[in-house]
Amino acid sequence: MAGCLSVTQSLTPDNHNLTHHLANLFAALPDESHAHTLTSPLTATGEERLRDLGFRTRAFDALFRAWEAIHLVPTETDQMLIRDDIVRTLRDHPEITADLDLTPASAIHTYENTRSFLTQLAQRLFPWTTPYSADHMTLHAQFHEGGRGIVFTAGNDQAPYLATSIRALRAHGCTLPIEILYLGDEDLDEEIRDELEALPGSVVTRDLSIMVDDAGWTLRGWAAKPFAILLSSFREAIFIDADALFLADPAALFDDPHYKSTGALFFKDRLFMPGNEKRAWLRRVLPAPVSPRVRQSRMWTGQSIHMQESGVVVVDKWRHFVALLMVTRMNGPDRDGDERRGLVGVYDMVYGDKETFWLGWELVGDTEYAFHEGAAAVMGKPQANRDNTTTTAEGQEHDLKYTVCAPQLLHLGADGRPLWFNGWLLPDKFSGEQRRPTEFEAFIPEPPSAEDSGSWQLHDSNVCCLSADQVVYFDAAEKEALDGLIEIARDVGAIGGAH
Repeated sequence: MAGCLSVTQSLTPDNHNLTHHLANLFAALPDESHAHTLTSPLTATGEERLRDLGFRTRAFDALFRAWEAIHLVPTETDQMLIRDDIVRTLRDHPEITADLDLTPASAIHTYENTRSFLTQLAQRLFPWTTPYSADHMTLHAQFHEGGRGIVFTAGNDQAPYLATSIRALRAHGCTLPIEILYLGDEDLDEEIRDELEALPGSVVTRDLSIMVDDAGWTLRGWAAKPFAILLSSFREAIFIDADALFLADPAALFDDPHYKSTGALFFKDRLFMPGNEKRAWLRRVLPAPVSPRVRQSRMWTGQSIHMQESGVVVVDKWRHFVALLMVTRMNGPDRDGDERRGLVGVYDMVYGDKETFWLGWELVGDTEYAFHEGAAAVMGKPQANRDNTTTTAEGQEHDLKYTVCAPQLLHLGADGRPLWFNGWLLPDKFSGEQRRPTEFEAFIPEPPSAEDSGSWQLHDSNVCCLSADQVVYFDAAEKEALDGLIEIARDVGAIGGAH
């Protein structure tokens, strides 16, 4: 059986390795002045606060890794044991402390001071996991053999979306277990939870509100997404927005070469709204030196003030535990500003949760992530620009032949064919009147630059348009998949009946 166990009996020590790991741990312990700075209350706001969090979390990460190197012990069956016999080992094996040029007593004192400091720093930075796990190492160890699965968040209003998505995933041949995280009975009531858990395959609903201590702030809305990923039972998770739908089995994302090499796969937002203002902002927020990945980002190059869309996130939580802790923090106590108190929150600086993933990785110095290679596109029914001259919302003209407008954002695979889309199935998912699905006939991939002719144009109700001289029609298999999504949505009552 996979999992983590606590080891209370003394293990036969590997003196060389233990001495090496203890030396690394003690070297990572800051001096008294620096320790006081790291554990002092966070008083800054906005950009300065994020930068301060980055410095503090990098110190935490270094110490946490050194701590786990001593205390987490893999077995031959790939279980992860937690050993808690270090004081006794130092007491009973003076040869270990001698190799450290310490007496047993001084080694024990340093070890216990390190434990105390790490506990204080963890409590200062990431205190909200305590209702669910005694400490961060125990939480981390639970993921080691957690397997793979899909994570959703949803409330009552999104339940029909989930019923559609989950049935469609099973129709695509996806057998991954599914966890749906919700925020208490008022968010997702018991009757709906029972219905969701009765869907095909392994589907479990879990109450996120009892896992997170949100005293002083409130966990809600978009912000729940990284908490759901972190506190799901899986080691490797594919998070999917409730209104996002796949045209094939999403489990294939685990085989993406960029995911396999980094353990974290993100998707790009629409390439629109070019501007250089975010480069200076990134310099003010991220600890120096700024990584090559940041310098290649759209925000840095000025291609767009938007980089990521978080409708789908694929992450190996074992490899990126501290980065995920940072992302939860950015969507937790530091999320909201308060103008009356002069506080600037994360959501005042970026739009919702979507940029917090890659920025959270960068803040903690974790550059092991990748953006999916596929382009973004718009999908719907092509409209011919009959006079071959169309005026954009900015008053610019182009003579491209076709335009597609829709709220759906389509993500293409590396082969240029449709992979998944968000924005649900309707022309306006927020309208209570229009219940007929969008007519999905073709798509237009976005051009290489936001300044190219035919690039994204934004309209009301999140409708976005692209124009081109050619459109790409869905092939027979893709059309069958789209028709299947619509039929499932009708069956569950999520959309209206046939035309």
